[in-house]
Amino acid sequence: MEAKQEFESILQRVWSKLQGLPQAAPLESGAFSILLLFIATVLFLMLLSCFHCCCCGGKPKYQSSRVQPLESV
Repeated sequence: MEAKQEFESILQRVWSKLQGLPQAAPLESGAFSILLLFIATVLFLMLLSCFHCCCCGGKPKYQSSRVQPLESV
């Protein structure tokens, strides 16, 4: 139960920051935008890696050709 309370307090602080964002200083708005962009990038890369593993995993893109030695006559 303690973890749930901690998570709720973090969400409450984030929500209060979001509500005060329209009146925030430009520096604070810029920092929030950069943080949001970072989180979105991480989530997007995780989504791409899951997509790649599920859909493309195990299938080699290119097969290597095997060269057979010539038989001498």
